[in-house]
Amino acid sequence: MNHDQNNAVEGQPMLLQPEAMIEIKKSKFHIDQKKERGDPAKIYQSDTITKLRKKPAHFGQSHAFIPSKHQTSYVETMMHFLKGNIGSGLLAMGDAFRHGGILLAPPITVFVGLISLYNQHMLVRNSLKLHSKLKLDEYPGFSDTMELSFLTGPRQFQRFTDTIRRLVKMFVIITQLGFCCVYFVFVSESSHQICLALGYKYKVEYHMAMWLAPILATALIRNLKYIAPISALANLIMGLGIAAIYYYILQDLPEISSRQYVGNVQQIPLFFGTIIFAFEGIALVLPLQREMKKKKNFTSPWGVLNVGSFFIIFFMLSMGFFGYLKFGDAVKGSITLNLSDANSEDRLALVVIGAIGFGILCTYSLQFYVPVAIIWAEIEEAFGPFKHPGYGESILRVALVFITFILAEVIPKLGLFISLVGAVSSTGLALIFPPLSDIAVRKKEGDFAVCNWH
Repeated sequence: MNHDQNNAVEGQPMLLQPEAMIEIKKSKFHIDQKKERGDPAKIYQSDTITKLRKKPAHFGQSHAFIPSKHQTSYVETMMHFLKGNIGSGLLAMGDAFRHGGILLAPPITVFVGLISLYNQHMLVRNSLKLHSKLKLDEYPGFSDTMELSFLTGPRQFQRFTDTIRRLVKMFVIITQLGFCCVYFVFVSESSHQICLALGYKYKVEYHMAMWLAPILATALIRNLKYIAPISALANLIMGLGIAAIYYYILQDLPEISSRQYVGNVQQIPLFFGTIIFAFEGIALVLPLQREMKKKKNFTSPWGVLNVGSFFIIFFMLSMGFFGYLKFGDAVKGSITLNLSDANSEDRLALVVIGAIGFGILCTYSLQFYVPVAIIWAEIEEAFGPFKHPGYGESILRVALVFITFILAEVIPKLGLFISLVGAVSSTGLALIFPPLSDIAVRKKEGDFAVCNWH
């Protein structure tokens, strides 16, 4: 991995870099694990596991941040947390409420948000326990926490250590490439909507082909610091665009009785897929907690995690409720796509659509960085070292961009794609893996009882 990719612009937080990885000499590791399975602590005292890298790097999602050279304050961390959780998932909440119903969807949205918050607390707690127990140089990230909790857990968990590590990587790859596919569809549908309003009628598939070259160009940028200014501009534009969306959807609202109270049974899974996609920001919490100046203020009752999650749930709830109430069954996979229909003569609505589309476009390369880093590391380990690794990584990047392009062409429906990604991979990352880690840690400590869960 290029070391320049790990350096942030002075004082400028950027998005998305893989988290610090524990380097394991795999062949010797598996031999020692079999010999010392009865005492997992000895595994960590051997020379088969290298301590976490001193230079922090974050693996995970979608929404993790490359740390700046100074530790972040409460307000800075809160801004990063909100920015990392608000994106295409928020804009799809109107479509989610259409599937769930205007009365059924709100309580379920709050419930899923609270479950997601609880799982985030579990993940942070287990990361802190493992950091203290193993005397690690760095706080373990998401994948590290899962791997270490299994390896130091009961014997029945230790046998699945390698499996859980591979599963987490696989789910992260699927999630991140799924995000990239969603962004492909989002940008294409945004430009398609603008062209329709201006009288140019081309199929959305043509717009995807049109955006292939720009997206490919941004995906070939391997040094993330070069797109930091664009990312900062995109974040500003996204914030203004979301404010404009609320301005539009809160005008001339119809009666609640005009909307479906409870969605059809066949559509409820689509609703769940979308809201899980929207709340899937769990890999963000460990990097942010690690970079916070006063780490206790991250998980305290009035800390960043609780207060930030309250705002996230509020935004998801309000965007979904008022978006569906405003547009009814005509609401689309992104609420922005309804603006030109409702305001065909309003050029400001087209500007909002284009601005948010631009913001999402700039995010593609950042989301794309994570799966490339994971896959390329696996390729180098299996087939390397290479004489010209830069060429090989570029070929991988081109291949993955074309994969996301083909998938977006095959499923050009934004709402369906978001539900698919949420159902397939976001469920595992947000709802399944953290409890498994907690079970492994608590069972080893003899603390696995419902009454002891806190």
